[in-house]
Amino acid sequence: MKIFDRIVLKVFLYGLPLVITGGIAFSYYDVRTIESQPYAIQLLYNAYGFMMGCWMLFSLYLSARLVFSAAFREATLSRLAFMRERDEREMQMSGMATKTSFLTTLALLICLLCLSVLNVQIYRVTPDQAIGGKTGMVSLNLKMNFTDTEEARARTPLPDAAKISKIYLSFNGIGLSKESIILILILWQLLSYNYVMRRQGCRT
Repeated sequence: MKIFDRIVLKVFLYGLPLVITGGIAFSYYDVRTIESQPYAIQLLYNAYGFMMGCWMLFSLYLSARLVFSAAFREATLSRLAFMRERDEREMQMSGMATKTSFLTTLALLICLLCLSVLNVQIYRVTPDQAIGGKTGMVSLNLKMNFTDTEEARARTPLPDAAKISKIYLSFNGIGLSKESIILILILWQLLSYNYVMRRQGCRT
């Protein structure tokens, strides 16, 4: 593996925790008012932005190499998982870990898909809106939008707020951003692979 490729891998792996930590920390700050924050916060915010930009450039290069270079994928797998395939036994362990990581990631994606299309409302309506003398209502809807726009979100059927006197439960899909979901999937891939590799290593 080329020296530059090794640097890219290290930047991706060791920069990922910093990107996640910074993203969580600065998600509580309004970007529009960051200039009114203390100078130390502004400095950290600007440094995080610069680091994030560099990390993204290295990550884009890494993703392109992983897609188009089979030799690079073979050389990268063990390094991404902090393992070195030295013999046939570890090659078999790596194959098992890869299969487990793929299947558990698929299960996670299916779970996220189901949660993202589900809309559940448990509420009580005003007495004049009662049906058969009952004011307790349960609303279950499924939505499937292929674009994340205001118009698409507006098509989601929701109970009329003017008719509701009390809401007991309101679930309108998973409350995670697209960035958070992608980061969770990246971490899941790396951690699940490492976990299976180490568990298989302890058994042998």
